Amino acid sequence: MKYLVLGVLCTLAFSAMSAEKRCGWLVNPTPANLWLIDGTGTWTISTQGTESINEDSMDKMPTIDEKEFVRTNGDYGFSCVCLSVQVDKKKSNIRNVYGGEQLLLKQCLEDPEIRNKVPLP
Repeated sequence: MKYLVLGVLCTLAFSAMSAEKRCGWLVNPTPANLWLIDGTGTWTISTQGTESINEDSMDKMPTIDEKEFVRTNGDYGFSCVCLSVQVDKKKSNIRNVYGGEQLLLKQCLEDPEIRNKVPLP
């Protein structure tokens, strides 16, 4: 039992150490398609019909306030967020989400690394 507890604690510590904070545009243009555009590129979170983060990670995504959300396709569009994530840099995807928060659209629009990456159709 002692080794099981130690193993769980080590796994949790490793997960926390591998988390990165990434801020940028959270884009959801159509059902089940979701990605984050930050200063280093585009990070896939979910692609309809293929890969997706697990349900636990999806539950840790921030709640999006409609006042700071730009609709580009019916109920779909984009917002500005910071996420605590684990990424797969080779595949440019997000493997796990540990938490996050929505930011004001203004914050992304004023960030020189991402302001020109506004995901308009």
